[in-house]
Amino acid sequence: MGSRSWLTAVLAAGLAVGALTGCSPDETRVTVVAGTTLVDGGLLQRVSADYEARRPDVRLSVVGAPSARALALAEAGSADVTITHDPSLEEIFISEGRAELAAEVFSSRFILAGPRRESGELRGLSAVEAFGRIAGQGHLFVSRADGSGTHQVEREIWDRAGVDPTGMQWYVETRQGMGLTLQVASQREAFVLVELSVFLIAEETTGLVDAALAPAGLENPYRAIAVRGSPVADESLAFVEWLGSESGREAVGRANLELYGGQIFEP
Repeated sequence: MGSRSWLTAVLAAGLAVGALTGCSPDETRVTVVAGTTLVDGGLLQRVSADYEARRPDVRLSVVGAPSARALALAEAGSADVTITHDPSLEEIFISEGRAELAAEVFSSRFILAGPRRESGELRGLSAVEAFGRIAGQGHLFVSRADGSGTHQVEREIWDRAGVDPTGMQWYVETRQGMGLTLQVASQREAFVLVELSVFLIAEETTGLVDAALAPAGLENPYRAIAVRGSPVADESLAFVEWLGSESGREAVGRANLELYGGQIFEP
């Protein structure tokens, strides 16, 4: 799918949801609720298809949701596996005994995207320095403000910069997913924190550029959790174990090459 078609699909959906096709009587359905970036960009669907080819008795139903929502669904018994990128919430979930197995399975990174001229002024700065300058100069900044892992990282950077942007005229909250948030940032020529994979897919449609900040503090690890008490616990555990295995890492590597031409999500 082209970048324009992808972005249009995300905007129309708001929340990316994988196709929940029916299972045959001989198949076990495992519901995997993952960060919207993994679903929006197609990475998890490709990795899941690889697993299903090896395990024809298992059907993975992939659902996209912000990290906070994904873990809430797991707590409510509506997810067998979660793949999220909010370490603080994950640690709470694990400490409460809700995880049968938790493993970091791959990592990407965030970038600050923005209008070309203003982005050039931030090149090489740390994220904290860049956010402080954006606030000091009143540049427009668009936030997902949706409880996602991306939003949590953004809030942590503002905290480290000593800035509370809430209610500021230059701070725009969409309370939506990344697709709509990128569109708003593009239309208003604003800055936005975005995962590199999403930026690369939508780059041609937004007109925004990578501000090329120093990479420290912009790492983005993803953790897979097999949810304790799942009615398909054995299969949930097997899928999480496979993601961390050599075979799973190879599947992630192939999906990267197919989607991005390089390793954006590092296994």
